[in-house]
Amino acid sequence: MIPAKQLLNEIVSSLRNVIAPAIAEPFPKAQAYMAAVILEFVSRQVEERSDIAEGKHEALATLFCNLSQLSGSDRLLGGGPASEAELNRLIEQLYAQRAQIGEESFTAANRLVRQTLRQLLDQDLKVAGKAGV
Repeated sequence: MIPAKQLLNEIVSSLRNVIAPAIAEPFPKAQAYMAAVILEFVSRQVEERSDIAEGKHEALATLFCNLSQLSGSDRLLGGGPASEAELNRLIEQLYAQRAQIGEESFTAANRLVRQTLRQLLDQDLKVAGKAGV
């Protein structure tokens, strides 16, 4: 997910460097520049939520720890740090190695992966839930 501050800064940059200069009429041009100023103030007020990143990291760490206890998990785990990129690799390996690890281990690992994906989604939805308050 792209951080909110970065998104706001990109909009500010676009307003200042692309949109406002392209407007010929003085009033709309001034409004575009003013919108950039207001969004810049808003960007300074945005507080990134570290609890979301921590929650995601904890969910991923728990997944990899639990998977390491399953039979045949050595075929799945790459030894990289618990991250979303490593989770993507793990999912690819899970399906590629399905026959080798057996249906029981596949089902257990798949259940753990799905639970973790839900936890990651729940963390992302905290931002949406907070915005509606």
